Amino acid sequence: MDKKEVTMCTSCGAFTTERPIADGRCMCKDCRSTVVNTHREVAECLSYVKNQLASVGFDFGTCNINNIPIEIVSAKKIAEIRKAPISTNNKGVTFTETQMRGTSRDNMKVVGHTHKIYMLSDQPRLEFLGTLAHELLHVWQNEHDIKLPQMKCEGLCNMGSYLIYSIENTPIAQHYITNLKESPDPIYGNGFRYVFAQYEMSGWRGIINNVIKFIM
Repeated sequence: MDKKEVTMCTSCGAFTTERPIADGRCMCKDCRSTVVNTHREVAECLSYVKNQLASVGFDFGTCNINNIPIEIVSAKKIAEIRKAPISTNNKGVTFTETQMRGTSRDNMKVVGHTHKIYMLSDQPRLEFLGTLAHELLHVWQNEHDIKLPQMKCEGLCNMGSYLIYSIENTPIAQHYITNLKESPDPIYGNGFRYVFAQYEMSGWRGIINNVIKFIM
C-alpha cells in the first residue's frame, strides 16, 4: 500500500493527506466540506457579509448589494481579468463600470456604477466570506468614487476580511488573521498593517471618516 504524501492545507494550514485539487491547492477534509459552490450559498454569504460591514458603518448608498453578480471562476479566469500571472493567492477580483452623462468631456458627471465580483472556486466558507468582504470594500470605494493609493486601498479591503475573521472565535479564523498581519506583500501586507494601526487608534468610524475625507 502506497504511503500518502503529507502536505499542508492551503486554507487552514493543517496537515493533510488529501490529494491536490485541479489548480494545485491542497485542502483538508474539514475545509473541503465547507466549500461554497451553490447560488444559495453565495447569496447567504453575501447577506451575512453585507450585514457585518453595515454594522461597523459602511454605507453602500443606493447600491443594491444583493443585485451584484457574483461568479465563481478558476484561477486562470481571475488572472485573465486582472491581467496578471495565474496565482491561487488571488482569491477574488471586482470589476466596476462607471456610467457618465454630459454634453461634452468637460461637463461629464458620474451617474452610476455597475459592479461584478469574481470569486476563486473551491474556497471554504470562512475564507470565502473573508474574500467577499475584501471585494465588497472595493465596491464601496468604487461606489463612492474614492481613489486611494493602491497600498491603502488594498489595506482597507483587507480590513473587511479582518472584520469577518475577528467575529469567528476559532483557530482557523486566527490563522487567517495571522496571515493578514504577517503578510510580506508590500501592497496587501503593508497596506493592512497601515490601516490596522489606524483602526487601533480610532476604530471603524475613524477609518471610514478619514477615507471619505481623503485624509487617511
